[in-house]
Amino acid sequence: MILFEELKGVTEGEVAADEATLKFFSRDTSLFEVKPAAVVFPKNVADIKNLVNHISEKKRENPASNISLTARSAGTDMTGGPLTESIVLNFTRYFNRVKEVTEDYAVAEPGVFYRDFEKETLKKNAYLPSYPASREICALGGMVANNSGGEKSLIYGKTEDYVSELKVVLGDGNEYVLKPLNPEELKEKLALRNFEGEVYRRTRKLLEDNYDLARLAKPLVSKNSAGYDIWNIWDGKTFDLTKLFVGSQGTLGIVTEAKFKLVKTKPFSGMFVVFLNDLKPTAEIVNMILPLKPMSLESFDDYTFKLALKFFYGFFKLFARNPFSLFFGFLPEFWLALTRGLPRITILAEFEEETQTAVEEKLKQLEDKLKPLHLIRRIAHTAKAEKKYWIIRRESFNLLRQRARGMRTAPFVDDVIVDPKYLLEFLPKVYEILDRYRLLYTIAGHVGNGNFHIIPLMNLDEESERAKIPKAMEEVFSLVLNYHGSITAEHNDGLVRSHYLERMYGPKVYGLFKEIKNIFDPLNIFNPGKKVNADFDYALRHIKQGEPQ
Repeated sequence: MILFEELKGVTEGEVAADEATLKFFSRDTSLFEVKPAAVVFPKNVADIKNLVNHISEKKRENPASNISLTARSAGTDMTGGPLTESIVLNFTRYFNRVKEVTEDYAVAEPGVFYRDFEKETLKKNAYLPSYPASREICALGGMVANNSGGEKSLIYGKTEDYVSELKVVLGDGNEYVLKPLNPEELKEKLALRNFEGEVYRRTRKLLEDNYDLARLAKPLVSKNSAGYDIWNIWDGKTFDLTKLFVGSQGTLGIVTEAKFKLVKTKPFSGMFVVFLNDLKPTAEIVNMILPLKPMSLESFDDYTFKLALKFFYGFFKLFARNPFSLFFGFLPEFWLALTRGLPRITILAEFEEETQTAVEEKLKQLEDKLKPLHLIRRIAHTAKAEKKYWIIRRESFNLLRQRARGMRTAPFVDDVIVDPKYLLEFLPKVYEILDRYRLLYTIAGHVGNGNFHIIPLMNLDEESERAKIPKAMEEVFSLVLNYHGSITAEHNDGLVRSHYLERMYGPKVYGLFKEIKNIFDPLNIFNPGKKVNADFDYALRHIKQGEPQ
């Protein structure tokens, strides 16, 4: 109660500590549950500054205290990233303004839902292409915190490629602007005799002293959200701390505003769909499609397809205005399942172009390339025709969460990535591990990047089931590292993977991560226990149990 009154005294926004609120904020979409002490809804930047200063003072008075601040937007994180036993800062209530939109960029606050942001940018025929599959329910703060990169990342990359400027409150309680700096601008920052100057001096020295180590640490994959992105901050010409903050899960400071570069929309699209009854041709087909530069190259497996068919009406009712119309559109797929069996994997290659003629040309080229293989395939010539496939791909995780009675989604190996050239060897070995642990699971993902989302369904009330998690995780992650991949391409580390970063990068690079954390957050008040100094035993003790919410 003392903490509650103190927080109310330093903020204009609301402070909540009632059971219903604490229960709601004790969960995200991960397999964890951690009850916070209080939830603050900051109304403005002054509130955040006051909170940082107050918590810093409390921490100095009692260094052993676990008091801290953890930022949270929409709560769609799959890693336990915004979960804490201390204070949650929720941004969707007040920090939800889109401040400026042009044809080239947009400025917005972290609590803005992506769906609302996109409505504004589309008025300028532009959009932010790094949205995740949870695009209808996620917020910009989470996209920045996790360095999201979904179905468009094959061509357009991740959120780190679109953040051109950030406003952040750092550990001294002041708000600063982070953006790419040229050598002269960096020199000015280095000359400052305050906390900001100290951050720049120490970070630059750390990177200069360990330049080769940092550059060689970068995983050999197209997407990565594991650890801190130290290899892209300083190239000798440009010094850019936005690269460090994007993907840092709120462990270095509090983001209050972001400026995003936008890309132009392409008005026409079409999709080539391939149904495979055997995984073996997957790598060959992916590498045949990639030279045609599809905008998206996605996949989902037979488990996902089966669930979509099993719960067809209830599922599509959630995501389609006319589920009966969608039902009739899916009759060919029902017939396929009845006559040929469920495809082991379904590959979706989407092409976006400036004209319908250009779309048709790409679809024809792919048809000509794949025709000799005699594959089962479909062509969706318009965005409307594509919709049924996108619903399954984008909403497969929600499908599992909402329809799996008596079981929970357990995302603990949910975001692995390897170079696509290894898929022929890698995927069967992943299936072998999961099947050996007798897990029921779906696999969907960005097959063009070699990035897969593996979502087991488990009865987490049973100790024997919970015991499978660290064992299966160790085997899958070891396999990923054997193929020079990353344990997380876009979902980030959080409670579920932070403990594995030292194994992935080695003790020297992990030591650099710890130094980065200490430079920006010497009092350890920003979302502690994520990225560095993680305790996996603590995470395992906080696995959700009981009836799903």
